[in-house]
Amino acid sequence: MFTRFIFCFFLVALLPACGGEDAATPAPEPTPSPQPQPTPPDRAVTDQEAVRLLLQASFGPTDGSVENVAEIGAEAWLEAQFASPVTEHLPLLNSTFPGDEIYSHHWVEIWWQRSIYADDQLRQRVAFSLSQIFVVSTKDARLLVDPRGVTSYYDTLLTHSFGNFRDLLEAVTLHPMMGMYLSMLGNEKPDAERNIRPDENFAREVMQLFTIGLVELNQDGSVVTDSQGNPVATYDQETIKGFAHVFTGWHYAGRANWWDDNYDGQSPMEPYEAFHDRGEKMLLNGTVVPAGQNARADLAMALDNLFNHPNVGPFIGKQLIQRLVTSNPSADYISRVAAAFNDNGDGVRGDMRAVIEAILLDDEARDISATSTGKLRNPLLRIAHVMRVFQSRARDGGMGHEFVGLNIGVAPLDSPSVFNFYRPDYSAPGAIREAGLVSPEFQITNEISITRYVNYMFYMAWFNNLRGDEIVEDDAGIVNFDQLAALSDDHDALLDYLNLMLLDGQMNDTMRTVLMDALDYWSQGEADWVKLANVVYLITISPQFAVQQ
Repeated sequence: MFTRFIFCFFLVALLPACGGEDAATPAPEPTPSPQPQPTPPDRAVTDQEAVRLLLQASFGPTDGSVENVAEIGAEAWLEAQFASPVTEHLPLLNSTFPGDEIYSHHWVEIWWQRSIYADDQLRQRVAFSLSQIFVVSTKDARLLVDPRGVTSYYDTLLTHSFGNFRDLLEAVTLHPMMGMYLSMLGNEKPDAERNIRPDENFAREVMQLFTIGLVELNQDGSVVTDSQGNPVATYDQETIKGFAHVFTGWHYAGRANWWDDNYDGQSPMEPYEAFHDRGEKMLLNGTVVPAGQNARADLAMALDNLFNHPNVGPFIGKQLIQRLVTSNPSADYISRVAAAFNDNGDGVRGDMRAVIEAILLDDEARDISATSTGKLRNPLLRIAHVMRVFQSRARDGGMGHEFVGLNIGVAPLDSPSVFNFYRPDYSAPGAIREAGLVSPEFQITNEISITRYVNYMFYMAWFNNLRGDEIVEDDAGIVNFDQLAALSDDHDALLDYLNLMLLDGQMNDTMRTVLMDALDYWSQGEADWVKLANVVYLITISPQFAVQQ
């Protein structure tokens, strides 16, 4: 059902071959789609099942990764990914851009290199999902001018992607980029004479967005209501005030004192006790922070209070499902993921590895026939998908996509607010909303964004290395069609490959017929690269490509 709604928002013009009197010619019979072949006995899953997993758990399939997953299966592939060492971004940024002349687009360039080519694909994809929950943004000028600090923050998400949520929460809380973005850095205790009151910004967002949400939840993600049927709020203004007072007295690490000008945008913030409020504080569910504690003890109590709230499992679990698998998970799916958060099987709460396993190995994720729901894909994920399949690389060794945000309006860690580019509960007006579904990515889908994306995909498909080195700039992002060249004369085999790698088997008979006719037309006097560029372009701007089933 969700997939059908996509067509209401994407208008793709597939131009037929030109011909003088062909209007009276009967329409050709649809070319039947190839029937799925049974799984060979020596393979764990089908190629299509492998692609489905890779679309959920990586930045896209490659020939090698599809073969690997098909041979060993989903569970073994996940185990190998969990065991992969962290591929951090900051070391590559420092080695690639060692001088002082470094700008925000340099961090984006590194993000693309790591996202596309790092071996720990699952970790990279989970970190990207976390970056849409624990939001900081280079729209803030202070972050914009510190690409190394921003990169360090992203590495923090990478480091803790498979660890414990409690550790992740503390690392995010104390990172100076978050401290700057949500005003915890330099937050002072109350001082009536100086008219100072603790800043409440981080206190609000750490509850509303990072841990528990605005209302009490059941473990299946449904809202708890009172006797009048009204949602039960998770916190009130007094709770916000209590947390705001907890989060006082923290500043850049390594300062001689509070007023020192030493700047460290990468190391965790440190407490300066003279500026921390040691008074009593009220937290969630009646928890009281006693008077007289130091800043670290107060912080530990506050984060424990948040971490142990029953909302965290369903609140964070549902959002991760939405980022990785489907916009509209069932209540049972959310319950199973929340249960994994609450107890990993060994009595441990907050085990992110167990949560990711529960999400990706759930029947709703693995059942290839479960296509009643899905998700519209973030344009960055669509572009990354193409880059992975065709091993995109600029001729100078970079990626050539550092200014992608200027072209499509979406870039990593560059959202317009702490609410990300789109809200997890956004529902597009019309058929989607009437059906009671949410569609987060539709919040950034409009005539302008579609046009910008279509234009960018034209650039990617046509400025490729088969056109010749002499007309492609060294820093231009290109795609490699070498694996398609061998299929250029076999249109059935070519479409089979593209259907698998780009569409995960979503190519219907009508689409296949249109593409087959187009390939036949482009085979008449055109170079092979023209045919290949055109068919890739048409597929990547199609509604089927925009949707992850």
